[in-house]
Amino acid sequence: MRLKLHPLFFALALVLVLTGQALAFLCTLAAVALHEAGHAAAARMRGYIPREITLMPFGAAMGLEDRPDARTGAIVAAAGPAASLLAALVTAGVWWLFPAVYPYTRAFMHANLVIGLFNLLPVYPLDGSLIVLSRAKRKLLALRVMRGMGIAVSAALLALFVLSLFYSASFTLCVAAVFVFYGATVGTAGEMYASVLDAGSKNYSAGVTRKRVLISSSAPVARCFRHVDGRSVTVFTVVDGENGKPIPAGEIDEARLRSIAAGGKLSRTLGDCLSEEKEGRGVSPARGARGAS
Repeated sequence: MRLKLHPLFFALALVLVLTGQALAFLCTLAAVALHEAGHAAAARMRGYIPREITLMPFGAAMGLEDRPDARTGAIVAAAGPAASLLAALVTAGVWWLFPAVYPYTRAFMHANLVIGLFNLLPVYPLDGSLIVLSRAKRKLLALRVMRGMGIAVSAALLALFVLSLFYSASFTLCVAAVFVFYGATVGTAGEMYASVLDAGSKNYSAGVTRKRVLISSSAPVARCFRHVDGRSVTVFTVVDGENGKPIPAGEIDEARLRSIAAGGKLSRTLGDCLSEEKEGRGVSPARGARGAS
């Protein structure tokens, strides 16, 4: 399992250290690790193996080897805030038993409360949004609503940061505002397309048809999603135009399209994606295209 650090995590660390809050940073780091341990434990209990963890300013993102089912998604997402709030409760219990440790554990208590409660907000990519998304029947609508809420929350945090400059500047609010805005605008893009391709979004009870769509190799990946819906399973035949006669260059099914969307390559052309795939298999693009024709 790989451990990665999000650039905004470094920003938060720098802000806390430069403002003389090194202890707060260490407590935040411990709280984030505990929070993510809750996610990882829940995922393993449900039979999913974490492949990478990306530490973020107020939590972490965990990548699983397989896309979890709706119930598992809700359980894994809720496990992180539950671990944080449980840690805060245990810390409060320790204060009751040993009041002398209060000055040394107050920052840890505060970090767990903030991370636990903050992550329950229905703003992507926070845990609250993942809980909503895993249970929502209309995933795209849910993502659009949470995207708008994320932008509103980031604006509110930024306003609080500006107000704090007149009293005791809280640069943590600025980092939080950037983090939420980035997640709401950039982070939801790939998830929106991946959600459309989720097998669970197909309406099999009403019947699902198979269809084939011919599309130019110069078309961007995002254009494919105009032809994808819950009533059909689509295979795209990518074609090159030559003297008005389309020549097949390869095929992309919904599973491959989901992988491309998750990789954030929505603006790339379909021809480039096919070339990358063929090069990865040790086949030259020209040779692959002749073979397909």
